[in-house]
Amino acid sequence: MSEHDLEELSMWQDILDDVVSGRLDGHVCPFCNKKTIEAEADEAGINVRCTNCGKWVEGSTPF
Repeated sequence: MSEHDLEELSMWQDILDDVVSGRLDGHVCPFCNKKTIEAEADEAGINVRCTNCGKWVEGSTPF
């Protein structure tokens, strides 16, 4: 993973922590500062994306 990728991932960290804890709504995109985040989490994984700027992150869940 590149340094740029790690930097972008760190910008998502607070949202990812909230999504893992069950808070899926009300997030502001760390890139465009719009409240346009769609988040999903289940036993298969986490998917978080901004419908405004198109930035996204996905991964496996810790449970």
